[in-house]
Amino acid sequence: MELDSLKDIWKEQDQHVDRHPDNSNEILSMLGKKSQSPVAKLRRNLRWELVAVIITYAFAIIYYLTEKHGRYWEVSILFTLVAVGFGFYYYHKDKLLKSMQCVESEVKSNLQHQLGTLEKYVRFYFIAGTLLMPFLYYLTGLIILYKTPSFQLSGETLGNRAQPMLNAVREHGLFTEFLIGGVVVTAGMYFLNKWYLNKLYGQHIKYLKDLLRQMDEI
Repeated sequence: MELDSLKDIWKEQDQHVDRHPDNSNEILSMLGKKSQSPVAKLRRNLRWELVAVIITYAFAIIYYLTEKHGRYWEVSILFTLVAVGFGFYYYHKDKLLKSMQCVESEVKSNLQHQLGTLEKYVRFYFIAGTLLMPFLYYLTGLIILYKTPSFQLSGETLGNRAQPMLNAVREHGLFTEFLIGGVVVTAGMYFLNKWYLNKLYGQHIKYLKDLLRQMDEI
């Protein structure tokens, strides 16, 4: 197994430092394998996730930009800002994973530090992704309701700009369903995010943590 091989190399490095000066390079090589190392799998999953996000957000942006001759262009701008934010996140996360494949010294200590940073990235993504969903849901819904002609005709309070928009929304027949839908979407996103992140990143992070823990036992 890859884990056993890495343990053997690490043990040899501790016992025969003078006789095997290049063992750190062997460990580096194992960590940097394209198809087998957990770090390589993490980078590959990150790229697939980025492609999925680009396709999804591009579709949403184009849809709201062209729907009803661009009536809901504000929603397109909203999704564009979120997509740009995700882009920064993916860039820094990929940069971190790339550095984990390019360890040049003190393999174990570097890996421990970088693994802790990676866990923080994943935790932030989980929290932000879960909270972002109800924000996008409600804000998009309000924009669509506000700019829908039938809603504008039925809600006289829209003609009076001094009144809070919330009062106008409350008069709409779908207001209760709209609120309940947001709660359902948020709860569903929470569990989906939890499963999704564990599938793409959690199991590989656990593997690396087990690897470091077993190094301590050697």
